[in-house]
This record gives sequence, structure tokens and C-alpha cells, in this order.
Amino acid sequence: MDFQGALSIRSSAEAIVAWIQEMILRGELKPGDRLPNEPELARMFGVSRGALREALAVLKAKGIIERRPGKGTYIRRINRAELLGSLATRKRDEDLFLDLLEVRELVESKVVELAIQRATAKDLEKIETALRLLPSTSSNNTSPLEADLEFHLSLALAAHNEILFRLARTVNELLQDVRERTLLQPGRLAECQREHEAIFAAIRARDLPRALAALKTHLDQVRREVITG
Repeated sequence: MDFQGALSIRSSAEAIVAWIQEMILRGELKPGDRLPNEPELARMFGVSRGALREALAVLKAKGIIERRPGKGTYIRRINRAELLGSLATRKRDEDLFLDLLEVRELVESKVVELAIQRATAKDLEKIETALRLLPSTSSNNTSPLEADLEFHLSLALAAHNEILFRLARTVNELLQDVRERTLLQPGRLAECQREHEAIFAAIRARDLPRALAALKTHLDQVRREVITG
């Protein structure tokens, strides 16, 4: 059994469930609203059909959606108190996520500085290869979450500091839930790709001020999305 694939599907499904619940609480989805069809939803969230179907099954089991034969999938009238309880739990985690993002900015700023000083031509090739994963996840059997992580870890490797690499890997792994919540938002994948390209271009040019500014733009966007949920 492909346990890594199964975990990827499960984590993506959980992120979709949480995102749809939050859209309902914000009033972006209302009782009676019809959801897009499965292929369109999968494209919107940047996930596989398997992950989407698992998410829809969970939402149906929770009584949040209903399938109407021949008509589609609709939002049901639901217990807002239960959804608010779920959201409150996530908000309690928000402060920890923001603390982690501060640590990530410290670690990755040093990563960028050292990568500019130490990255070899081979390192730059590896970063560029990782950079190309995100826009092609639909055809290369890599999830957007894995592609994003691969880019950041390729930067850390280019710093040529084993302890710093381990710190960067640990912080990024701890932020996996943040990655799921933000990357699956409609339109976010394209924005993230542009931010990654700006970081890489500055590193390749050995331009530290530009690289740090691009990294800050990227992490500030993640921070805003965590706060606005």
C-alpha cells in the first residue's frame, strides 16, 4: 500500500473540509448553494479527485452537504454552533502558527543569505527543478503541498549548513497545516509560484536585498492568509 500517497490524500481532504466549513461561517457559502462539479472543484483546490471525493464524503457524513441525484451537490442547513466550535479550535492554533511563521522567517532569511554566498551551479539547478514542480503538479504525481515544501527545502540545502537545513525542514514540517490551509485557496497556487520565482531570480543574481524582500513578500502573504483564515 502507498502509505505516503494515502496520507497526502487524507491531509488534502481534511484541508478542503476545513476550508469549506470556514466559507460557510463567513457566509461565502449558504444553505441551498450548489457546489461546482467534481472536476471543477478539484481544479479550484489543486487536489486529486481522490482527495476531493474523500472530503465530500466527510462533509456529507457531517450533514454539511447533500447529493441530489441528477442535480448536483448542495449546502444543507447546518448547526452553526458546531462549526463555530471547530473554527474556535483552529483559531486557538493560530497564535502558534504565527509564532512558527516568525521562526520560519528568521531561519529562511539566513538560508537565503547563505545560499547566495554558497550555492553552486548544481544547487541552482536543483532549486529550479523544484520551482517547476508547482505549476505541473497535475501531471507529475506531486501534490501542491509537496511541491511547495520541496522548493523551500532545496533552498535550505543550497545554504550548505546541516543544522540550518534540519531547522528549516522541522519548521516547514510543523507548518504543514498552514501550507494546507493557504495553498488550497483558489488562485493561491499561481501567486505562490510567482513569489517563488522572484525569490529564485534574486538568489541566482546573488542579490541579497532583493532576495530578502521577495522572501518577506512571500511569508507576509502566508501570514495574512493565516490571520484572515
